Amino acid sequence: MAAIYSGIHLKLKSPKTSWVDKLKLARFAWISTQCLLPNKEQVLFDWTTHALTGFYSKKVELPQEVVEGLWTYLDDILHSKKLHSVFIQGKTVSLRLAVAQLIIERIHEFASGTSTASFSTLLSCCQGILSSPVLSVTFTTKYELLVDLLAKLCALACSKLSQPQSTDPLTPQVFEVLLLTLSSYVTVQRQQANSQRVFSQVTTHLLQYLLFLRHSLTTRAWIAEDDPRVRQHLSRDIRSKVDIILQSALFSSDHLQSYKEELLSKDEPGKKKGLSGKGLPSPVNSILTKLCAQGYCDNALHYAVKSSSLSLLFKFALDAYCKGENKVLCFHLLTQLITALDFTDEVNLKDTFDGENWSLALLALENLLNLCLTGDIYNVAADRIKHGEVQLTFYRKVVRLLFDNSQTSISAWYRCLKALLSLNHLIIEPDLDELLSAGWIDSECTDHRVRKAREALISSVLQVYAKLRQLPRLFEELLAVICRPAADELRLPVLPEAVHMTLSACLLDNPASQSLEICSLILQNISHILPDLDGNVDMSLKLFSLSVLLHSVLFSLKTLDSRTPIPVVRQTQALMEKMLHVVTPVLQLAQGQAPDNPGCHRVQDAGLLLKYTWVEVDTLFQIHCTKYTSGMVPASTNILDDIRCLLSGVIAKDGDQVSTIGHEYCSPMTHYLQKLLILQQMRKVLLSNELLAQTSVADVLGEAAQFIVGREGLPLYQQSDQQWDRQVSSVDARTYSVAHWYLVTTNLPLITPYLTERDVCHIADLLLNSILQKTPDDTKERLSVSLISKHLLESLILVELPVVYSAVVRCVTQRIVGILSSSRDTASVCLVLKKLSEVSRLTADDKRSAAPWSDGDDSEAPSALKRLESIAEALLSSSMTEASITLSEIQTDDLLSLLKVTSSLNPDGMSSEDFSGLFLLLFLMVTDMQLHNDVKPEVTIQLLNQLFSLMGSLLAGNNSHHILKVVHGSSVLEGALTAMFSHSKKGLFKTVNSSHWLIFLKTFQDFIKSLISLIIYRKSSVCLNLEKFTTYLVNSEVTIMALSAVQGNTETASLFSIQLLLASMNMLCQAMSSGLGKSKKLDETLSQLLGRTTAVMGPAIQASLRAQLGSLLGQAFTVDVVTVMVRSELACAYPQNEPGLPQASLRHMVLYRTFSQQILRELCPSQRPMDFLLSSLHFLSVYYSAAKMTKSSDLEELFVAILQNVHKLLAAPWLSVLEMRVLEDPVKELLDQLLVHSTPEQFHLLLLLLREGLDTSKFRSGRYREVLSTVTIAKLLSGCLLPEACSKLFWLIAPEIISALVFLVKDSGKETALTAALTVPVLHTLTALLRQGEGRISNPHHVTMVLGALQFVPLEHLNLEVYHNTFEAVHEALFAVIQCHPQVMLKAAPSFLNCFYRLVVSIMHEGRQKSETDKAPETDSEVLLKCARLVERMYSHIATTAEGFTVLSSFMVAQYVSELQKVRPLVIKEDERNSRSTVIFIFKMFFFSLRQSQLSIHINMQLEFLAQF
Repeated sequence: MAAIYSGIHLKLKSPKTSWVDKLKLARFAWISTQCLLPNKEQVLFDWTTHALTGFYSKKVELPQEVVEGLWTYLDDILHSKKLHSVFIQGKTVSLRLAVAQLIIERIHEFASGTSTASFSTLLSCCQGILSSPVLSVTFTTKYELLVDLLAKLCALACSKLSQPQSTDPLTPQVFEVLLLTLSSYVTVQRQQANSQRVFSQVTTHLLQYLLFLRHSLTTRAWIAEDDPRVRQHLSRDIRSKVDIILQSALFSSDHLQSYKEELLSKDEPGKKKGLSGKGLPSPVNSILTKLCAQGYCDNALHYAVKSSSLSLLFKFALDAYCKGENKVLCFHLLTQLITALDFTDEVNLKDTFDGENWSLALLALENLLNLCLTGDIYNVAADRIKHGEVQLTFYRKVVRLLFDNSQTSISAWYRCLKALLSLNHLIIEPDLDELLSAGWIDSECTDHRVRKAREALISSVLQVYAKLRQLPRLFEELLAVICRPAADELRLPVLPEAVHMTLSACLLDNPASQSLEICSLILQNISHILPDLDGNVDMSLKLFSLSVLLHSVLFSLKTLDSRTPIPVVRQTQALMEKMLHVVTPVLQLAQGQAPDNPGCHRVQDAGLLLKYTWVEVDTLFQIHCTKYTSGMVPASTNILDDIRCLLSGVIAKDGDQVSTIGHEYCSPMTHYLQKLLILQQMRKVLLSNELLAQTSVADVLGEAAQFIVGREGLPLYQQSDQQWDRQVSSVDARTYSVAHWYLVTTNLPLITPYLTERDVCHIADLLLNSILQKTPDDTKERLSVSLISKHLLESLILVELPVVYSAVVRCVTQRIVGILSSSRDTASVCLVLKKLSEVSRLTADDKRSAAPWSDGDDSEAPSALKRLESIAEALLSSSMTEASITLSEIQTDDLLSLLKVTSSLNPDGMSSEDFSGLFLLLFLMVTDMQLHNDVKPEVTIQLLNQLFSLMGSLLAGNNSHHILKVVHGSSVLEGALTAMFSHSKKGLFKTVNSSHWLIFLKTFQDFIKSLISLIIYRKSSVCLNLEKFTTYLVNSEVTIMALSAVQGNTETASLFSIQLLLASMNMLCQAMSSGLGKSKKLDETLSQLLGRTTAVMGPAIQASLRAQLGSLLGQAFTVDVVTVMVRSELACAYPQNEPGLPQASLRHMVLYRTFSQQILRELCPSQRPMDFLLSSLHFLSVYYSAAKMTKSSDLEELFVAILQNVHKLLAAPWLSVLEMRVLEDPVKELLDQLLVHSTPEQFHLLLLLLREGLDTSKFRSGRYREVLSTVTIAKLLSGCLLPEACSKLFWLIAPEIISALVFLVKDSGKETALTAALTVPVLHTLTALLRQGEGRISNPHHVTMVLGALQFVPLEHLNLEVYHNTFEAVHEALFAVIQCHPQVMLKAAPSFLNCFYRLVVSIMHEGRQKSETDKAPETDSEVLLKCARLVERMYSHIATTAEGFTVLSSFMVAQYVSELQKVRPLVIKEDERNSRSTVIFIFKMFFFSLRQSQLSIHINMQLEFLAQF
């Protein structure tokens, strides 16, 4: 042994031994058990570190490969299991300080890009040292050394983040080592006794790099190539650690006095400073000096890092010091931080300020002001009384900075003003005119984000002054700004939609006298500008803005009614009279100006807007308030004359003087307002019986309605892509089409009775054209022509207008006929198309002239019925002659668009003739349509699918019986199937994608089933139609081909034709089976037809299986068909109304048995489509029922086989959690069938399967899928209908099942990765057992065990979807306890509350992370809100039902307050984002519930204490 020791030791030290050999010897010495060196680990560590130190100190020259080898060797040692076992044995191995220094120097070289050593190996070495408690002492015992390491790693991470994203995606290694170092540093920093030393080290060495690192992580635009671990977890954890370091180091409670001495010394000059030598000298200055220094990042990034860091530092200061009297200190810190944005002490711009940094500066200023709001550091009264308004003065300086350097193109500028307004309206008050000018009236920026911020600021101003009851004061300033000389003519609308809505809400709560005062002010200003209006463009714009403002204010007032005080009514009446005296001069001025005069159109618009406003408001007041008297002059009392005047362009009368406008010179708004005025007058006419009695009223109303529709105007559909915000003031040439169409569609019920047929057809054309035109999808906030049309088509209003709805249906029909007629080869169907076209062109008068159809006597409508019968006859004859209509690709696309519109029509709203005509047209396309060779097969199948889907939806409507009056149902079925056989024979379906084919097959089946069900339900020659269709199916060419294929001639069989045949037979059998039991005669017929059909289905299925040749195409379809066959044979053999029949055998039982065996073989060995699995489970359920009824000899073996295969299926590794949920219902149905009449022996087999599957050894051996399968079966079994003996047995062993599940929860909870896959399903099973076991689980201990298991369910480090599922599962388990086992819950209340408290803490922490670190989408907030509402639900239930919780209310409040002090809750969005948190919301609801219960006596004191938080 000595020889071995001395030999290796000497060779490692010998200069004659090459370094390559030395490395080999060292590796051998480390791994070999034969080398028994005393203190071998330390010796080899020392040799490695000595060699590396010698190389880097340039005492030894080594090749680069050897240096790499030494680092790799050191890395292998640090991560070896041998070293770990050495530490476990208690041995100590020390690492030289020189090695730590070497690592730091190399990291610095990596960051600067000068190192040649292996980057990954060195970081791995560093990770190995820091992750070992024994070796990390080298760093942790030397605080400055750890600080140096952290600084170098931060610099390295920043260099990685600063690299161009396209060159090098981020990898996790650097950030993993950095996070490990940060964690070690946090621990060491907390152990430091000298807080000043920590402050000095952090500000000197770490502050710059930590802030730069945090900024880089927060603002990085992540790319797909970046490792997701860095983005999702590491970046969040690193930011969290950085925050902890900075807050505890810079804003420790020990430093509070130092901050006071620096920041408050100017305000309190007589106050003595602390003892010399104690405390930090100027901590704020130290921090800001370091932050503002250059060199730690690129100059281009320096201001961005600094500005974002200032708000972060202020947040840390508020969290640490913002309590009581320290709020003044926080304000002075705020002033220092704001001036650090390159502002002077007087809050002016420094000479060094770069104008390009305004966006960053304003964003930082906004964050600082919002933090000031959140911290509530501005107490207006205390500032005025104690501090001489120092805060108000400073904020006024900030306001002047914003206005002197107006940045209206930056959204943060508006948000800063909004924050200052929220602090105190007096801050903004002296500059209110500038705010209204720059921020509202004269703002020119149209950027979406800036517009939103601008509207939010204006809305806040309105809300603040409304609360102060100073809206008239605000409007005085606003009107003064509007009436100033404008800088240019391009002013934005004075009242955007958002501002208009806010103003309306404010005026609703405003005193009526103030609102009337506002109107008087506006009228007064209008009167002042009237003398200067002639030819003055600026004045015309002012007049228009004032008119819009007055319109908005008057439309937002509370209407007068019988309860309105008399003084208010008189004031309102005086105002309306004053307004009327203003309206007439404006209209006369508009008429007196030449059309080419500048501003003429604006004067017309303003005059008509004022008149419309007056008429609308005056009418409303007259309707609702009997005390109000209209101020209309006698000359205008005849409303019919007013309508005639408006139609001829007369807009005002004053004695003999008439003001007119020419339609050719009208602006779009003038034209729109004319229509509004006419519409208002029409309403007045319709409300007056006296006027309606006049003979000329119908003609006048007809002219008015036609004028409103404007059939001769511009075609609306040409501009259907434009959008409108519903504001009258924004109607122009671009938005007029939308506004006009909105006016027409919203008033259709009013104008429709007075429209001509041409007008109605015009509306239908516009409706269809606008829907067919492609428009942008982003129309959530505004209206477009296509969106209005879409909503109208989907609404019930259109159905209530039969004339218009019939016109729409006829328009659609005519368009389709037009496309079909445009085809070249339509000679064979020309007669049918001609007749259909004639039907679609019938006017409403033609239809009204014919008597309505009657279900009892068809002779009442001979003309309509004969027309449709002739069409149907011609259609069937054309289909028999194989006539065809060939369509091109363009025609097919147009047809698909029209069919999409047709699918939106409501069949129940159609007239009988429109309904039947549309159905026959669709049937014509099915039977006679052919597509050109250029059309893709996918498009063909899509078109056919759409046609059958539409016919199926029509047959499902209330008017479907009309079809059977014009054509036999069997003829339609035969025609449709013949056409599909023809397509199949021509090879149309051969190249179709299998998924598209199966979708079409499903739609085709639905159509067949709907029509057959209609025949049976309407009793329309049931026997004749069904027998005829059955005969057609049994004797069809495809059936003969299928029979020949069974005999061996498989080439003659077409898979697609056979599947179409089987689909038809399948639906026929389903419909006839459901029709059994209604009458004996019908049952005999249906049973006979079922027998004939199933006799053919067997060979057809075999032919289909042969033709598939192992393909997966239609496997589920075939299984469904066989399932229906089994049910049909059972229905015939064992009728429901005749249970006493002797045992019968099924004709195709051999086929079913073979089929079941094949399904059991294919069920679970490899991945299968979900539809096949569902169909197979349904088949097994039906087949087992058949085997049981026929008393099959292999019933026991079948029971075991099904049970085993279902267990294997649920254990399949390729099944996802979602797919498992989908399978649960069919598996439960199968279990019900297996167990409903099971014997105790069979049930015992199932219990054995449960016992084996719930063995925890399976989970520990990694076979968790088998455990999951058993868990799922146990859950389903708890809800099955069991025989009484089996039920007693199950609940007898249920406690054992619960115990096993509890152990599973505890074991699986240790592995977070299995939370969604296993833990949550186990919780669902426990919940099901608790619910079903109500009154059956006698021992409360087993319920308590469940509560104990819930403590082990992980709720951290989960993605949001898994978190929500886990949270909900735990909550449901707790809710099952409190609902179904209340006595047990009260006895185990502490355990219950501990589990529930975990949920509350979890949602608070999760909300904090989402709100502060991630730019989370709205869906994330919605998910967390769902969790919060579950907590609210539990609290409400506790408060209303559990008096036993009275004693524990103190515990609940104390736990909440303790957690609230540590965690900032999630800020959620309910109606809009605001400052209320989820948790506060929950607890308010909880304590409100408590107040309603008897618990209030016990918690009133606690509520008062809680209110302080």
